[in-house]
Amino acid sequence: MQTTPHDAPSLRARRTLPAVLTAVLVACLLSLTGHSPARAAAGDGSVSDPNIVYVGRWDTGSGTAAVPGWTGAYLQTAFTGTTVKVKARDAVNLYVSIDGGPDVFHAGVRGTVNLTPRPLSPGTHTLRISYRSGDTVFQGLVLDAGARTVAPNMPSRLVEFVGDSITAGALTDRLALDSYAWKTGEQLGMRHTQIARSGYCLVAQSGCTGLSTQFFKAASTGGQGWDFSRYRADAVVINLGTNDIGHGVSSAQFRSAYTKFLSDLRATYPNAHLFAVQTLKKRYVTETKAAVGARNAAGDARVHYVDTTGWLTDGTDYEDGNGHPNEAGHTKFANRLAPVLGARLGTPASARAAAPGQPGDPNIKFVGRWDTQSSPTAYTPYWAGAYYRVGFTGRTVQLKQRGTIDFWARIDDGPVKFYDDVKGTVNLTPTALAAGRHTLQVNYQVVAGSYRGDAVFQGLVLDSGATTFAPPAPGKLIEFVGDSITVGTTTSQNARTAYGWLIGERLGTEHTQIAQGGACLVAAADGCVGLEQQFTKLNPNAPTPGWDFSRYKADAVVINLGTNDVGHGVSTTQFQAAYSSLLRKVRAAYPQAWIFALETFRGRFVPQTEAAVRAAVAGGDARVSFVDTTGWLGSGDLTDSVHPNDRGHRVIADRLAPVIAARIGT
Repeated sequence: MQTTPHDAPSLRARRTLPAVLTAVLVACLLSLTGHSPARAAAGDGSVSDPNIVYVGRWDTGSGTAAVPGWTGAYLQTAFTGTTVKVKARDAVNLYVSIDGGPDVFHAGVRGTVNLTPRPLSPGTHTLRISYRSGDTVFQGLVLDAGARTVAPNMPSRLVEFVGDSITAGALTDRLALDSYAWKTGEQLGMRHTQIARSGYCLVAQSGCTGLSTQFFKAASTGGQGWDFSRYRADAVVINLGTNDIGHGVSSAQFRSAYTKFLSDLRATYPNAHLFAVQTLKKRYVTETKAAVGARNAAGDARVHYVDTTGWLTDGTDYEDGNGHPNEAGHTKFANRLAPVLGARLGTPASARAAAPGQPGDPNIKFVGRWDTQSSPTAYTPYWAGAYYRVGFTGRTVQLKQRGTIDFWARIDDGPVKFYDDVKGTVNLTPTALAAGRHTLQVNYQVVAGSYRGDAVFQGLVLDSGATTFAPPAPGKLIEFVGDSITVGTTTSQNARTAYGWLIGERLGTEHTQIAQGGACLVAAADGCVGLEQQFTKLNPNAPTPGWDFSRYKADAVVINLGTNDVGHGVSTTQFQAAYSSLLRKVRAAYPQAWIFALETFRGRFVPQTEAAVRAAVAGGDARVSFVDTTGWLGSGDLTDSVHPNDRGHRVIADRLAPVIAARIGT
């Protein structure tokens, strides 16, 4: 479980001026406890600005530099104006989320780093910064002239995760941000910390730092104690023991140390719930249970054992054979752990079910791959053809949009209406509806190429006293995987007038378009996005996070890839191997789905596509079909030599819909 650790910087807050001895002593004491000797004016963006909230164990003693001592620490604030910059002392890798949007990676930046190369709309915005690696030192913010920071709206409760490289997110692309710990905290709507480091044990041994003692320190290395008055955890999750076995820790040593650690945690956090997690590799299970039992027998009813048996699957949910989950594995872990913690912690007002019409409202059905985890107030789709559907009462409905976007909306069974370059609160019912129950469906313009609209759902505005309800939902779903043809590029309504959307509507199924303009099957050296790799991702243009395939199950998957690979130097051997790999990934994701491999409409890589299908069938997968599309489209069905026009997509739907229906029984 050893990975290369990053040493935390040492505490630097020292005074050297010998003017007044008492002042020096006071300043040093304040520095050692992590407090600044003076507070900056609220709103100036400096390190000691009280409107900047530091989550985790930060050394802020110098007043000019804030240094996190453990992984997964972050800072949060709000600010006015249209731009924001962060000051970095030296080269660092960091993630930035503005207004609840996706975490944007800034690699190897230093100095004054512009976080808004594209200015924001005027107003108040939120900001979260977390650090990945490098010189993790925050030196303040630079705001617009006349702008200021604003105290952010922060969750009142905090969960602390204690562990080794697994809790730190080792071997994932985003490390701490991909860890189950970060994901669980976000799901629970709580502040979260990761007191974790690669290679650490529970019991201190030669060559292995013991978290049963280092937990109480300000940083992952060093002996300076942490000032626990800085925050109080409402829950502590312990995932330790994976590394101890490799350092000769005996059963008796482990049990004794775990029991004492739980006792010490209780002294530190008198009211917290403590969760002892069974390690994924099932090490020291009996001893962990015994430690929990000892605390329960001593009258501590807020200590709980968490059985993780069956949570993750070997071969699919791990990066390696040493127990490190991949991004999908961490997501699964969080999806299982969050309800366990939530059941014990109860639901505070800030984390209760979302109000009707808001993100998180269970009556809103989000179809396709939506990011519903990065922000509780802003949901984002990353692939073509995602949409949402909801029922509502009352006579009017408005849509809250963060930034400018094009979208289509349909109320009840009425016509589809296009909204061009709108933002803010958009009135979808300028003429009030009849009183009663109505349905709404909305999908966004595909964000790709030169079009960079802000496809972010921030909620609905309903009439006073109105509510939402779950609309009738089809029982089956079809997923269409492809490039610009599957996106619907050059058609009148993009994804809505593409063959995938048309087929789903015709067959009465849910439908998704896991497609991107310009995509290849094979990731090419010249930058062509390869869907053989990106099929498993939430975002086609980011390496992480992985998509959680438990969110929905497709009954059919249609693959239409190969048109672009020819122009990117992909060989026939590469193509066939990648196609076979994609078929395996689809099958792993959807064990019961029927998979349709389409001959591309330009007839490219046809023998290789057929060969990949034959190999899958010969390997025992009888639910894979090759679809011969020869002669489906004529010259009048194309906008250019490649892309079907509206009529061409209807022709494809006419030919392909019966093929799919015959297999899945719609």
